[in-house]
Amino acid sequence: MKSSLYPAIVAILLAFASLLHGEKAKEFVIVPSTGTGPFPVAVWLHGYRGYSDSGYFPGETAEAMQKHADQMGAVIIGFPATTDLGDDTQQWSEEPVADHAYIQSRLQLIGKNVKLDLRRVVLFGFSEGAMVAADIATLYPANYRGAILMSPGGVGDPKVAKVKNPLHAKQVFFCFCGADEHPGNVGLTKFYARHLQRVLGAQVTLKLYPGVSKHTRPPDFLEKLPEWVVAILKTETKSTGDTSVDKDEHKVFKNEGNRIDRSSDLTP
Repeated sequence: MKSSLYPAIVAILLAFASLLHGEKAKEFVIVPSTGTGPFPVAVWLHGYRGYSDSGYFPGETAEAMQKHADQMGAVIIGFPATTDLGDDTQQWSEEPVADHAYIQSRLQLIGKNVKLDLRRVVLFGFSEGAMVAADIATLYPANYRGAILMSPGGVGDPKVAKVKNPLHAKQVFFCFCGADEHPGNVGLTKFYARHLQRVLGAQVTLKLYPGVSKHTRPPDFLEKLPEWVVAILKTETKSTGDTSVDKDEHKVFKNEGNRIDRSSDLTP
């Protein structure tokens, strides 16, 4: 039996099989220094082959990331993506049903030891992780307050929600990319910003960083991350920035694999 759900079913089975057998790298969980919870949650979605159990910014200190958790008042969680590639690296399945189910299962497991408020979850992702964050946040708006999308790019095409849901109006998204990054990443960033705002009615901030060509996190990431997360949790952010894009917002952006930079984000 073949159906449109077949790839998602396969991805779910593979993800859960490796999870149950402990084959994946361990997650990281950064809990605020004060408070007893339940805490809101910021979930890190890494880029293609880019997971590190040392945190969401390899090379940065544990103290800096702990400071983020304290400033947000949120637990920061990261774990390897759904699909193991056989060399201790992973990628996301890019099947929203599978990726969403996997993320929720990881949060449920972590929630057995840490008091999590799963009604207040923010996604923040880079490259492939950013594309996955946008897609599942829009398809499952009851589970995610919004997302921070940094230089999105992936193996396949976006699978963002196409039909407006009343909950989308309560979501907040930040869309970031270096203005001189690969045109595919810039185009996908602008596509998401336009689609999220114009089609779905979410609150969107788009920023393309002038003079930045490296495929990496925004230059003000370490300084601004807590501010962005808090803005999403409070859902007070208003749409700002230039959300124009040379695509009709009702068309789905076609992600031509070799024209999108989806390089590993192991290096900042």
